[in-house]
Amino acid sequence: MRLLLGLLFLFALAPSSSATYCLCRDGVGEKDLQTSIDYACGVLKDCTPIHDKGPCYQPNTVKSHCDWAVNTYFQRSGQIPGSCNFSGTATTSSNPPSTVVTGCIYPSSPGSAGTTLTTGTSTGTQTFPGTPVFGPTGGFDPSGNNGAWSMFISIPLTLGFSVIAFL
Repeated sequence: MRLLLGLLFLFALAPSSSATYCLCRDGVGEKDLQTSIDYACGVLKDCTPIHDKGPCYQPNTVKSHCDWAVNTYFQRSGQIPGSCNFSGTATTSSNPPSTVVTGCIYPSSPGSAGTTLTTGTSTGTQTFPGTPVFGPTGGFDPSGNNGAWSMFISIPLTLGFSVIAFL
């Protein structure tokens, strides 16, 4: 019985290996997508992969460039709940965009995205027109689409199994 509980305890501690991407929504106007690109690239400080001759430049569409910019921002933000909102122009997905070309690095986790973001710059904090990108008014979906739900479940399970295993 203790062995079974011990295995359940270890299973509860095991992290999920599913990838999470942040993608711009279909049907959003190019002006709103460009605003999301401008914000994400302003914070990232380096969007050269989606510039002309960059590895993620093709396909040369605002939607494709938006996907790369918001996803890279989301990953470098540590997939913080709500950091894939961009005033409703983006959402999380377990699948990468179908338009990724060979040579384009499309991070699927915070560890594969490079440098972690800072909240401010030497010229002040970046602002995004409209609803804030994340924070108390940002989008939070506890359905499991953003991975936060598993955190809320795994903590009580881990504590519960730990108590039972040591009784």
